[in-house]
Amino acid sequence: MNRQAIANQQKSLVAVQLTLCGRVQGVGLRPAVARWAQKLNLAGQINNTTQGVILIVEGPADVVQRFENKLDVHLPSGACIEKSEREIINVSALTGFEIIESETGGPLSTQVPPDIAVCEECLTEIAKPEAPRFHYPITSCTNCGPRYSIIKSMPYERTQTSMSEFALCGSCQTEYQSPDDRRFHAQTNACSKCGPHIWCEDTLGRQIAHQGDAIKSAATALKQGQIVAMCGLGGYQFLVDATSELAVEKLRQRKHRYGKPLAVMVSSLIEAEKLIHLEESERCELTSPAAPIVLLQSRSQSGLASSINPGLNTLGLMLPTTPLHWLLLQHCSFPLVVTSANREGEPLAYQRENISTELKSVADLWLEHDRPIEHPIDDSIVRCMAGSRVTIRLARGLAPLPLELESNVPHIALGGHQKTALALCNGRQSILGPHIGDLDSLASCERYQEQFQSLKQLYGVSQYSLVCDAHPDYFTSQWAARQSAPVETVQHHHVHIVAGMLEQGWLDQQVLGVAFDGTGWGNDSTIWGGEFLLSTATSFTRIAHLRPFRLPGGERAIREPWRVAVSLVIQAAGAEVASRLKLNTEQMGPLLKILKSKRLSLQTTSAGRLFDGVAVLVLGIEHCDYEGQAAMLLEAICDRSETGCYEIPLQAGKPIQLDWRPLILQILKDRDAGASPAVMAMRFHRGLARAIALLCSQFAPMPVVLGGGVFQNRCLVELMLEESEQNGQPLGLPGAIPPNDGGLAAGQLAVAISRRKRKGADRCV
Repeated sequence: MNRQAIANQQKSLVAVQLTLCGRVQGVGLRPAVARWAQKLNLAGQINNTTQGVILIVEGPADVVQRFENKLDVHLPSGACIEKSEREIINVSALTGFEIIESETGGPLSTQVPPDIAVCEECLTEIAKPEAPRFHYPITSCTNCGPRYSIIKSMPYERTQTSMSEFALCGSCQTEYQSPDDRRFHAQTNACSKCGPHIWCEDTLGRQIAHQGDAIKSAATALKQGQIVAMCGLGGYQFLVDATSELAVEKLRQRKHRYGKPLAVMVSSLIEAEKLIHLEESERCELTSPAAPIVLLQSRSQSGLASSINPGLNTLGLMLPTTPLHWLLLQHCSFPLVVTSANREGEPLAYQRENISTELKSVADLWLEHDRPIEHPIDDSIVRCMAGSRVTIRLARGLAPLPLELESNVPHIALGGHQKTALALCNGRQSILGPHIGDLDSLASCERYQEQFQSLKQLYGVSQYSLVCDAHPDYFTSQWAARQSAPVETVQHHHVHIVAGMLEQGWLDQQVLGVAFDGTGWGNDSTIWGGEFLLSTATSFTRIAHLRPFRLPGGERAIREPWRVAVSLVIQAAGAEVASRLKLNTEQMGPLLKILKSKRLSLQTTSAGRLFDGVAVLVLGIEHCDYEGQAAMLLEAICDRSETGCYEIPLQAGKPIQLDWRPLILQILKDRDAGASPAVMAMRFHRGLARAIALLCSQFAPMPVVLGGGVFQNRCLVELMLEESEQNGQPLGLPGAIPPNDGGLAAGQLAVAISRRKRKGADRCV
């Protein structure tokens, strides 16, 4: 080729640089792009940075154009490009296309990838005796495996994860470098020669089995009714035979988890459908890459121990999240209870060296692996309502959750006191972090502070403002006051509504928010929980609420809901009728005295406590093992075919009150007439939904947003949807952001950023 021809060819070449932001790391995007570029014989390079993925392609203009036009269809399913910047650059005469080392520095703009459950290809591989990874329990590929839980820092590269401790062997290195292999640039790639290993220990820490023998030993222990502690993807888990009443009861006693439902793991969808009924939306969630625990309708003759979900018609079910879980299930002919390895109220254990002697004694055998966990994370819990997923606990596979909030000023939102999670904006992106838990113990508070520092480091946050709940007694509020950063407080129930507005993309609108939960600090220093708030993203007006009632004994009423029932009946029918309820008669006299004390009987509008009191009257329960139990039992017994409803009239005033007294009188009348608890429970749910919708209709066509833990109730949410469709109001249902206190930090962050923008002190970037 002569000199002129070469010059003409170079003129026809173009070079384009694309900066891709969003979920672009840890999902196999670079290998997929490299394959597409190589197929078109384009030169270039691609690398991860804290700003996203930077891609350069170079070649004939028409071929580069084809590459760009078809790029979307060649991306892996887990990728999500939220923003793309394109720039024409000088041709550099590159040869070939390569994946190059990542660049670091500055606040993180790209998303941190969540953990991904083991894929079908890896399961098929470990099941084949002739395969190199036959029965290797820590395998993964570009499409699956740990991400968030093993990341030390971003961008996502093996050298910046806990897999950096394991040097690739020759075979794994060949896979890693081969564009045709599904492990091409799989940062978690490993095998039995070069990767993490497993073993079993007894309660004294003595190693008793390794590799395949360790799995067999664990399976034998489970068959014998023992408790096995297993190091999972994001922390330790306790496992027992889910069909054994004795094993489940032993686990409850040692873990101190009484009454609260336990999750079950099965090996496949075929096994799952032996235990539960599946709708199509639920099937999709169960088999999704996140592999969460899905709350499903249980079958009556499942063979499971009844103590797994006492009194409930729902079962938390999940499929194997790691190859180790799957291999263990292959050795067991029964489903497994899989629950977090901790004492009730304490954080998830995730570091072998920090496990206390007390916790060590809970399990009879410990199944270990030596891949370090950088970020502890529990299992996510979701529930399908009206055909859509609602997050109950945001954790493995779903967290960190990107939020549609932009600000050039960093903020960190601290959440509440229960089901706590953190949210942050680093000036480049906003996220809601994973579930931490209730902050009732010193260990939980310490874990909370560890996660604060961990997320701050991971996202590159330095100078920032804090946002916390207005409740003065929350650990998060008190901790914020001790920090040197500026602190902004926000009202609990307004935040629930703003989190829902963020979910729906309605931050620029005014909505009517229905905030129903257990407790929250009100602006009048009373306990709110049944609120109707005319809300924008920055402020609210309380326009209605449930009629207030007394909580005799304060927080004791949560575990002793008979106290709430007596309080409700006294207001509705008088003390004489209440005294005939036959509820804890020995303490009835003292309770009546307590009710006369404003100091000992705080006033509340709590919808959660109303559910508790109604559950006592309908079901006859007097004690709860955990908050929300009474409401869950009440929902479980509902006869969905019942069309009647109890009356909850609207009482005029400023604010309007929903008067529950006629409801209580009607329940008492039905009790005396021998009505079925299932019928009474449904009449209560339908009556409450109808009353909410009636109040909301007065503000039509204004959109309505549901927020607060009460709206984890599928029956109530779907009844609300029916009612709202009749009056034509848009209804914002719960979704990816948990409606309970696990979503508070997202709402707090949205309020703080919106207020700053309103003041003109912050411009979106």
